[in-house]
Amino acid sequence: MNLTRRQLIQSGSYAAMGAIATHLLPANSAVSEPLYGINTFYLLTESYRKAKENPQANLRQTIRKYLQDELGLARLRDRSKINAIRFLAGNNYPSTLVQKANRPFHFDAILWTTAEQMDRRVLEVLDAMMQSLAEMKFYLVPVLANYWIEYGGILRYLEWVNKIDREEWFNAYCNRKDEEYYLKYSLDFYTSPAIEELFQTHIQPVLQVCRKYSQVAILDIMNEPRGKNRYSIEDKKVPGNLYSYQIVANWLNRQARFIKTKLPKTNITTGEEGWLNSPVELQLSYLKNESQYYEGIDFKTNLFAPNSALSMGSIHMYTHELVELSKPNDCGRQFRDRRDWDYLLQPDKPQTPESYIKMGEEWIKSRASVFGNKPWYIGEMGWCRGQSETDRSPLPATVLQKERMPIYRNWAEQAFTLGAKGVFLWELAGITHRDEFYGMNLNQITEIFPR
Repeated sequence: MNLTRRQLIQSGSYAAMGAIATHLLPANSAVSEPLYGINTFYLLTESYRKAKENPQANLRQTIRKYLQDELGLARLRDRSKINAIRFLAGNNYPSTLVQKANRPFHFDAILWTTAEQMDRRVLEVLDAMMQSLAEMKFYLVPVLANYWIEYGGILRYLEWVNKIDREEWFNAYCNRKDEEYYLKYSLDFYTSPAIEELFQTHIQPVLQVCRKYSQVAILDIMNEPRGKNRYSIEDKKVPGNLYSYQIVANWLNRQARFIKTKLPKTNITTGEEGWLNSPVELQLSYLKNESQYYEGIDFKTNLFAPNSALSMGSIHMYTHELVELSKPNDCGRQFRDRRDWDYLLQPDKPQTPESYIKMGEEWIKSRASVFGNKPWYIGEMGWCRGQSETDRSPLPATVLQKERMPIYRNWAEQAFTLGAKGVFLWELAGITHRDEFYGMNLNQITEIFPR
């Protein structure tokens, strides 16, 4: 059953969602224990696929079986310190592009099939998924939206308000032109009243589901938001006398205030990587201590603006040398997928794994120095390495895992010592979703953080 945006709005507090919005638990309580977390961004998509394979079966039993038995999350909870799951709580891929792509990938589990039309079945799957995770004693960290074009991203909203059309979105997705569109249109996303109204309408049903579960520990507004555009690259003010990072901070805080009206006791954070507009007051030997103004976002401004409603900070970290894969994308075209933050290494340091590990330590130390009295967590942590200086493809998984274990443990211990409330690894490999750079199986994750 699909529900239109108008039906949802007219229903007041989304009563039209029926059983999904009934019998809500009290507002969420704070979490006192450290969060040892794992990312599973694909979880809603795979859960939806399982339900679709068995349309006549009991939905909640189907989802529980997938999560507990097939994916092995119950065993992970029993055998390791992992007590929290971070996942994307929405998927806004353009459904009309399925036939053109000729590959299914993420083109299912679409929460909003159009700007006005919501697929209630996706919301039911999300609710069943969160119920099963809560029953397994996991804390939950839903991510309400994505900046990147995967899973729709902000370009989907730009399409919905006719800033770009679907052919342009598809061209950006298949031909890696998304960076061109971000530079051209990202500020439109953060300054359009129509987009902001649409965004808040779209996240309200998800917030209603989140209200049911006291295990929701953190809500990320968006995964890795940025305001990168031609003004931020040149470190210039946008017409209107604001810098890009100030515009993004204002938008994030407006969404935080809106979310807090629905979940007043839940930690609200941005889901950002940790870019800073000003250097920190520390002596650093490996990490460049310089502004990242070009990204158009500053987590210090986000957290400490006079009107800040964000109650928690967020950083991500992928502090390693360039690693790359040449492979077909979901549209069948060859492209090179590259992951690295090697440009943050000081130029006088050797480009060795040891240098990047030290750079990671300084990334945590430098970012922790900015949070002040606000809680924070590492939302994503990943380590990868090429096979040699000439072969940048990732090391074999077993070799790479031996490297990861002490690195992840040491970084996590450092983060907790510096006041982090949680550390989330990227990521647990799914059944149909694999990450050639960072994906780990259940046994590998258990080895990193054994109970």
